[in-house]
Amino acid sequence: MIKYSVILGNVGQCSDRYMTGGYGRSFELEELFERVASIKGVTGVELIGKWHLSDKTVGKIKDLLKQYALEPVAIIPDHFGTQIWSKGAFTNPDANIRREAVLETNRMCELARELGCSLISIWNGQDGYDYPLQADYIKAHKWLSEGLAQCCADNPDMRIALEYKPKEPRNHSFLANVWTALTIIGESGMPNMGITIDVGHSLEAYEDVSEAICAAMSRGRMYHFHMNDNWRLWDDDLIAGSVHTVEYIEMFYWLKKLGYSGYISTDQYPYREESRDAVEQTVLWMQAFERLVEKIDDTRMQEILDANDAVKSTAYIRELLLEG
Repeated sequence: MIKYSVILGNVGQCSDRYMTGGYGRSFELEELFERVASIKGVTGVELIGKWHLSDKTVGKIKDLLKQYALEPVAIIPDHFGTQIWSKGAFTNPDANIRREAVLETNRMCELARELGCSLISIWNGQDGYDYPLQADYIKAHKWLSEGLAQCCADNPDMRIALEYKPKEPRNHSFLANVWTALTIIGESGMPNMGITIDVGHSLEAYEDVSEAICAAMSRGRMYHFHMNDNWRLWDDDLIAGSVHTVEYIEMFYWLKKLGYSGYISTDQYPYREESRDAVEQTVLWMQAFERLVEKIDDTRMQEILDANDAVKSTAYIRELLLEG
């Protein structure tokens, strides 16, 4: 049974580089928890280091988790939103900053333990490059692999999940797609390193998200899942299922077929929409997809897959969606 969670900031104020003050009012920590808890079917929350979780706030967050009966699903360390990471975190040319990236991860692991959370989801947003002949690709890949492996070695009781993305904020990211992540995992030899698949990042990488799910799950490395939607050109963070509806049916089919029973977190930043309501729509869409794939006849679908028959596949999807 899939469980649902929300990245805490998703229900707050969202800003972009044009509206830096945000499109709505800001919310206090207590308000954010209240807004998450008001969404039916959500039982977990995901926290971002420094944005919400720190040494100063961990006690209050622990109390709020208990108050609203929410599970701490994952912690995302800040390797992207502080000026120190402007030229990279794990791949920064400065060895001291690379060490700080590992230390920051370890600090978040300590806070995660205090909250009773066992998953760290790392997004290497600043680990990349913008121009030709700017980066030493060989060194950068080595530093990235070594730094992430060190985090796993320092925290053997934690699962460390890599959230890949092809671009933004850098024009090219070193951890760009599911195969890059699996390569780093394989090279590391670490049993507690896995993957967070973010649907928007996978679409932006021009992956078939279901193929990425199968690649990670068949190797036992899919630790977490972020849900949103986009138009493939950018990480638009739209309501899940609003654009790629048919592909979402396939995603939930494979999640069911492969027995995914972890959490799915919303990872969307509604700019102009009321954030709490937009996030609720994502949860409602995901629950609807779960119900829809329950109607799929497994034998019939396997016959379609074995025959590689696109005509029968599209006919079956139409039947499920419009004629069922």
